[in-house]
Amino acid sequence: MVTIALGSKNPVKISATKEALEILRLNWDLIATDIDSGVDKQPFCDQTYVGARNRALNAIKATNADIGLGIEGGVCNVYGKFIANAVVYVITKEGVENFAISSSFTLPSSIVSLILQGKELGEASDIIFKTINSKTKEGAVGLLTNNIIDRKTLYVQPIILALYPIYNTIINNTLF
Repeated sequence: MVTIALGSKNPVKISATKEALEILRLNWDLIATDIDSGVDKQPFCDQTYVGARNRALNAIKATNADIGLGIEGGVCNVYGKFIANAVVYVITKEGVENFAISSSFTLPSSIVSLILQGKELGEASDIIFKTINSKTKEGAVGLLTNNIIDRKTLYVQPIILALYPIYNTIINNTLF
């Protein structure tokens, strides 16, 4: 049995990982563990990749799992617009690494202003939308899209895309 360690106990990240594994028809054991990303509370641009990789790597070390999976949300200024997205990073205990990126979405100036004042995206969204702890539920994307796309939905595809070289190797005995 393959064991995958998720570097977070956030219920949305756990649920998205479970759904991705179900879609892939992988009966792998999932362990969720609190792992610090090692980057700022609100990562910007490349720090999002670093945080996701740190979570994946340290999840393996903390649990001795076969695969570590890290999910890190971040924001970046692209052509004068602030976008948000997530990076999903996977690492096997043999050292195979891969990552994928979620869809990105632009952030309204009211949220950007709070982020630039030091708030993380979830906190800023909660202030603007008068919600509590949305990062463990629908997330900013859910609040902005009226839950047409929520945080869990945003994460499922990049989890599958980050895992494909690993599950193809295990299932089909092909190399990445």
